[in-house]
Amino acid sequence: MPDYDRLRYDELTSISEFCHQLSDEQWNHESLCTGWRVRDVVSHMTVGYTTPMFSMIGMLAKYRFNVPKGSAAVSAAFGSEHTPAQILAVFDTIPAEQLRKGITRFITAKEGLLDHVVHHQDMRRPLGLARNVPEDRLVAALGVAPRLAGFVGSKKRAAGLHLVATDVDWSHGDGPEVRGPGEAILLALTGRAVALDELGGEGVATLRSRIAA
Repeated sequence: MPDYDRLRYDELTSISEFCHQLSDEQWNHESLCTGWRVRDVVSHMTVGYTTPMFSMIGMLAKYRFNVPKGSAAVSAAFGSEHTPAQILAVFDTIPAEQLRKGITRFITAKEGLLDHVVHHQDMRRPLGLARNVPEDRLVAALGVAPRLAGFVGSKKRAAGLHLVATDVDWSHGDGPEVRGPGEAILLALTGRAVALDELGGEGVATLRSRIAA
């Protein structure tokens, strides 16, 4: 079984290294997350890992505990109120000290890994800064996605499809085939339509319709 906790912090370290190389213009670039700039995506992870739970409850109460809406607003506010250097000064403590405060204490390590790998690509893709996701992290995240329901909804998108990664040793499920790079499959399962054109097979149309729904 993958060491999800180690892989999660490894991915956070990679995100830190990536963000330290960005210009102010790149920090303000739109991400794949609707309404979020790159700085807001980093802020989302920063707030989640470092905000005490009682403070987080107070923040979410303002949004009637609508977690997606509250998280989006709080993340964008943090991103706007802090400079990139200030955001990174806090974010860097997460992998360095292996912090896990607030709401992240209630999120499993495997869900955290999936979240971080996808959010890393949410920032990289619009900037045109491709990377090869380390194979151990990619395969582990792919293993999580088809079984994850909740806000992510990747379980419903994967249902009844035979998913086959062409660049790593991973496949899942039975049914019409969806074949392509593992990173593209992962993004599609988590609702990112940008990756669909990189996939092939008779199951792509079904996956496309599920993302659009």
